[in-house]
Amino acid sequence: MIHRSWAWPVVMAASLLARSAVAQEERAAAPSLPEDAGDGVETAPPETETPEDQIAELKERLQQDEEERKKSVSRLSWNGYVDFGYFAPIGNGGVGWIRDSGNVYFPQYSNYSWVFMGDLLGTPVNSRGEAASLGIAPGVSRFDSVSSAGAGGFIVNEVNLRPRYQLADNAILRASVNFVPRTGSDFALGDFVELDQAEMEYLPTADGKTSIFVGKTMSVFGIEYKERRSDQRFGITPSLVGRYTDGPQLGIKVRSKLLNDWLILAGAVSNGSSTTEQFHFYSEIDQNWGKTLSGRAAVAIPVGHLLHNDDRLEIGLSGEWGPQDRATNNSGKIWFEGLDLQYVNANFTVKGQLMRGAAPGLPDSGTDVYGLKLHASGFLEADWMVLPYLGLMGRAALRDAIVTLGVPMPGSTSETRIYITDQIQYTAGVRVVFNPHVVTKLEYLHNQQLGVIPQFRDDVFTSSMVLSF
Repeated sequence: MIHRSWAWPVVMAASLLARSAVAQEERAAAPSLPEDAGDGVETAPPETETPEDQIAELKERLQQDEEERKKSVSRLSWNGYVDFGYFAPIGNGGVGWIRDSGNVYFPQYSNYSWVFMGDLLGTPVNSRGEAASLGIAPGVSRFDSVSSAGAGGFIVNEVNLRPRYQLADNAILRASVNFVPRTGSDFALGDFVELDQAEMEYLPTADGKTSIFVGKTMSVFGIEYKERRSDQRFGITPSLVGRYTDGPQLGIKVRSKLLNDWLILAGAVSNGSSTTEQFHFYSEIDQNWGKTLSGRAAVAIPVGHLLHNDDRLEIGLSGEWGPQDRATNNSGKIWFEGLDLQYVNANFTVKGQLMRGAAPGLPDSGTDVYGLKLHASGFLEADWMVLPYLGLMGRAALRDAIVTLGVPMPGSTSETRIYITDQIQYTAGVRVVFNPHVVTKLEYLHNQQLGVIPQFRDDVFTSSMVLSF
C-alpha cells in the first residue's frame, strides 16, 4: 500500500508521462510537420558556406596557430662553445721577438732605448691570438696570459656564452661573454672574464636588409672579423693582420644590402679603432672628444648564375680614421685602408686582404700612445672541405710594420721603444668534423723573417677541440 503522503506526486508523474507518450505518437503520425511546428516559429534553412569563406576561415585559423606557436617559443636563446686545446712552441721559448743589442742590424734606430725585431704576437696558440709567451722584455711589465716559458701543454682557450633575446619582431639583443681560465700568482686567480659583444640590432625596413647596431659591436673593416670566434673560424689562429680588424668597437653601426644584394654598405662611429684589446692600440673608453669613423663598401657578385651553383665573389674596400687610441687630445690621427676579396663555394673558399695604416704616436712615452707605420700587409687563405668530415686549410700572411712608443728627442732621458716586423707566416691546418657540435682542428705555423732581420726559429704547433651548442 502507498502511503497517503506519496499518492499525489505519483499520480502527477504518471499523468505527465502519459501526455508525453501521446505527443510522440502524434508527431510520428505526421512526419511532414516541421520539428518545431508546435511553437508557431518558422526557421530558415541553413546557409551554404562559400569557398571564399572557407579560405578566409582557414587563413584566420592558420594565423591564430602561428601566433600561438610564437607565444610558446621562448624569446631567449643561448649559444656558445668550449674551446679546449694542446699547443707546443718550437724554438725561442715560444717568444716571437729578439732584441737588436748594440744596434747591429738597425743602426739608424740607435737613438731608441730598446730595439726589438720580430712580432710580439707572432706565436699565437688559439683563436684569441694569445702568444705562447710574450717573453721578458726590458723596461716594461706586461700581462702574459699564457706564459708557457716555451713548454707545450693543454689549455682551455675559452668558454663562450652568447645569449640572444628577441625584443620585438624587428629588434634583437645580443651579448657575448668569454670565460678565460689562466694561471694566477701570489694566491690570486689568473682567470678573467671578457665581454666582447653587447649590442642591440634594429631592422627599420620590412625586407630586413638594413640593420642599425648600438652598443659594443663588431668591426666593419675587412672580412676577418666575421670569423674571429673559435666556432666560426675554419682554422684556429688569426692572420698577422687580424689584430688590426678583429676588435669590437663601442658605438653605432649601420649595415645595408642594396640592389638585390649586389651592393653592401657598412659604416660606424665608435670610441676607438678596430684593433684587438690585447694589442697596443685598443681603447674601449675614450679619453678624447673625437670619434673614430670606419666603413666598408663591397660588391657581391653571384657568379653561380653562370656556373649553375651558389658560388659568390665579393670584393670590398675598407677605411678607418680617428683620434689615436689612449690619447687625451685629437691632435694625432690613426688611419687604416684596405682591400679584401673572397670567393665562396659550397666546399671551397678563397679569401684575402691587403691593408696599410699609420699613427704618429706621442713624444712622451709615459702617455702609452703608440706610433705605427703599417706598410702593405695582408693574407691569402684557402679553405677546402675535401669530405663532409675532413677539411684542409693553407694561409700565407705578411706583416711589415714599425711600432714605436715615444719619439726620441734631443736631450730627453725618457725611455723609448721600437718594434720592427718584416715577416711572412705560413700556416697549414686540418679540420675534422665529428658532428655539427664537435670539431677538432690542427695547425702548424712557420714564421720566416724578411729583410735584414736575422732568422730565428719561433714556430708553433697548436690544436683545438671546439664543443659548440
